[in-house]
Amino acid sequence: MRKICLITALLTFALLSFSSCNKNNGVETIPAKEFAEVIASPDVQLIDVRSAEEFVEGNIEGSVNISLAGEDFCGLVDRTLDKERPVAVYCRGGRQSAEAAEKLDSMGFKVFELENGYKEWLKEGK
Repeated sequence: MRKICLITALLTFALLSFSSCNKNNGVETIPAKEFAEVIASPDVQLIDVRSAEEFVEGNIEGSVNISLAGEDFCGLVDRTLDKERPVAVYCRGGRQSAEAAEKLDSMGFKVFELENGYKEWLKEGK
């Protein structure tokens, strides 16, 4: 009986631990209008995770380019960004920023992701 209780407790703990690792509690994917409101705050750190070439072609004013495809994305983020401040992230269409948002969330950042990326930003006339 004691073994059953112990095994049940261990399995419950393991399942709860595993499920909390899969949550994106710190990521909010938001449309361009809301994203504009978020990045208007001077406290928000704005990053563009596209390549340097794409960044030079056009970007959201005030953004810093930290390419997701770079060799050490997490290391560069660690050296550049303040974990006490929220991060707003975008890419061209949303795929790379979703991946970056997950990484940023796992690093302890509060993350706002631009839904459908820079293309949507331009389409909305921002």
